[in-house]
Amino acid sequence: METILLAFDIGTSGLKASLVDEHLNILRNVTTTYPTHHHPDGGCEQDAYDWWMSAVRAMLMLRELAPEYVKRVDAIGISGHMLACLPMDKDGQALRPAMIHADTRALAISNRLRGIYGRDYFYNITGNVLSPSSTLCKVLWVKEHEPELYAKTERFLQVKDYLVYRLTGNMDSTDLSDASHAMLMNLHTRQYDRELFDNVGMDLEKFPAIHAGCEIAGRLTEEAAYHLGLRAGIPVSVGGGDGACANVGAGVVEPGHFYLSLGTTAWIAGPMEKPFLDPQHRVFHMYTMDGHGCNVFGTMQCAGRSISWAQELLGYSSPRAMDAAAETVAPGAGGLIYLPYLEGERSPVFDAKARGVFFGMNTMHKREHFARAVLEGTGCGLAQILSAFREREPIESLRIIGGGAKSPVWKQIIADLCDVRLLELSTFSDSATSMGAAAAAGVGIGLYPDLAAAVAHIQTTGATEPQAHPEYELTKKKYGMLYPSLVDVFRT
Repeated sequence: METILLAFDIGTSGLKASLVDEHLNILRNVTTTYPTHHHPDGGCEQDAYDWWMSAVRAMLMLRELAPEYVKRVDAIGISGHMLACLPMDKDGQALRPAMIHADTRALAISNRLRGIYGRDYFYNITGNVLSPSSTLCKVLWVKEHEPELYAKTERFLQVKDYLVYRLTGNMDSTDLSDASHAMLMNLHTRQYDRELFDNVGMDLEKFPAIHAGCEIAGRLTEEAAYHLGLRAGIPVSVGGGDGACANVGAGVVEPGHFYLSLGTTAWIAGPMEKPFLDPQHRVFHMYTMDGHGCNVFGTMQCAGRSISWAQELLGYSSPRAMDAAAETVAPGAGGLIYLPYLEGERSPVFDAKARGVFFGMNTMHKREHFARAVLEGTGCGLAQILSAFREREPIESLRIIGGGAKSPVWKQIIADLCDVRLLELSTFSDSATSMGAAAAAGVGIGLYPDLAAAVAHIQTTGATEPQAHPEYELTKKKYGMLYPSLVDVFRT
């Protein structure tokens, strides 16, 4: 009988539960939502209990929609959004809401650490750029601002680690991808860096053991099985952060292959045999799900977020309507340039204070010029990231995943500005993280010998070919000049 895998993908706004067959076809999926709580001081939190209850609600829906598959689930894989800070007590209770990736309250701490140790110290150890988003800085914020709570903390967990705990009772599990991206792990030893912990004043014993994401963390408890409507004893994998799972779901598990994830945020990534420690700190790292390599990432903070913001601002009824308007404007948007730094930027500048800009406006510009400029601005940012990768090795094509892959206009603009082929996949473009989590669980139970065998089921089905537009050379040149010219203004 065919193996059935269940994947839980805990996203920023909701949890997706997917039933997947052994050929990595999604049989059925459902999504439940939960709130994010924003605070005036830069706080951004979610209640961990909401993640669990979303899983319970999702399974209730799946039992109604596909009971024949739910009864046959053989393994459970988990993905979760990254850079969280969730303190748990010795009884397995969350001590406070989780500080998620968008929480910036630790800005003063990151500035202080950078002043003491310099930027290179943290980057050379962890492969990541020190920022208030890092779990390292968030944990120190808890220690400084909530010392009694810090003292009671038994384990600091990531998002997917909490769900693993609720499913298996194992609170001592995290994976290489979350530990490395959180800036807690030495990129070279693949262990927590004791010297770094001692220097910044964190207690190493408060963090869970590090495993490869394909390992089995435990089995579904009787209590969890009762709430989810599953049978007890199902193996549950360690799982991984959404970025690492997306790599697998894009079919990118071996060096030399890269992909573009085009969603609310966007990133270009791929595994390399050795870390790419960039002297300019334009890229960052997280380990692969199987621990056999290191994923290198360049991330744009506001890609799809720029599109949805502009769509609402400009009064377009849908992304398709905005695409149609943008298509009526010639490449170059009449000289109008857009910097997509609405919420700061990560690659290639890593500046939380940077902000969005429209440059070059004149009276001839209409609404459709702004629409095109937004699409081109995100394309220019991705071209800068890809350029950094190309300093390491040539890249002629990128697999593409994420909701933005549904827009042919946006894809063509990106292909043209980046001079790269965008390869479409046989799987749902917005379900790559779920596929990656399912594949890791499949490896964990021996369904696949390794991730490469698992993703052999993911095929390319078409391509967006780049077209040459001389106007884009000037667009990219102006785009590249804007941030250095404005960096002092952003910080004033």
